[in-house]
Amino acid sequence: MIGWIGGNVLKSYRLTIDYPNRLLYWQRQRPPDRTALDAVGLTLRRDGPDYFVAGVASKDGRATVAGVEVGDKLVRVDGKPMREASLGAVFAALHGRPGEPRRLDLERAGQPVSVTAEVTAF
Repeated sequence: MIGWIGGNVLKSYRLTIDYPNRLLYWQRQRPPDRTALDAVGLTLRRDGPDYFVAGVASKDGRATVAGVEVGDKLVRVDGKPMREASLGAVFAALHGRPGEPRRLDLERAGQPVSVTAEVTAF
């Protein structure tokens, strides 16, 4: 996959699908939210009730979060438990204004790890 169109884009447009002619019509309803993706730069995967780090985003060729490794289990964000949390709740916990700190409590090979990560503008 090269990319996808998520809800953060779709909420700004009315999309009409013309199936017989294989056309899409996009009508902008409001300006896009340019802060919708500002978050701690982690890609997560869910395994049962838990979230694990699948990747660390980079910007300008540098990792946006230090001290986090692929495979770490995300236990808490700013003291909020992430186990059994909805994807929306996890995203909300990691979202914020660029530069705001988030305390990430992780588990790596059964050992606790704490990292302070900043929200990044993407």
